[in-house]
Amino acid sequence: MPVTSDRLSRATSSSSGPPDRGSAGTPDLFVYGTLALDDVVRTLIDRVPASEQTSAPGWRAARLPDLPYPGLVRDSEAEATGRVYTDLSETEWSVLDAFEDPTYSVEVVRLRSGRSSLAYVWPDEVLADSWTTGSLEGADMQAYLERCSRWRAGWETRSGSG
Repeated sequence: MPVTSDRLSRATSSSSGPPDRGSAGTPDLFVYGTLALDDVVRTLIDRVPASEQTSAPGWRAARLPDLPYPGLVRDSEAEATGRVYTDLSETEWSVLDAFEDPTYSVEVVRLRSGRSSLAYVWPDEVLADSWTTGSLEGADMQAYLERCSRWRAGWETRSGSG
């Protein structure tokens, strides 16, 4: 599935401007939660993409009810920290887009670095507190990595990849 899948193409066309594109020619992706964890992204796409540390003013990585991962929500008092991946291939974009909860929408987000990037944004209910990478530690992190590994194996079977 090319990076111009329905969700991604809607994000680009509905924004006030297109996202910046990285060295692979694909849109940049701002990650602020589990996809910002090296072990998670390596489990999903076999590498840690080139990235820059940055943040998104006016956004918060919020804890979600009964879920181990966060959602990016608008919050004028906050600034979500994360990184922007600048060299995702179309195949890697397809994997990450398939992996993400279908509740997310894809929006263009302006970053502190001045770049415009696509990000997975949460449109539903969130908790009042913010999510941090410390939210997944020890056994919780191991369980999440196993979940990612099982998901990837199933995705490869369904998509004929691998």
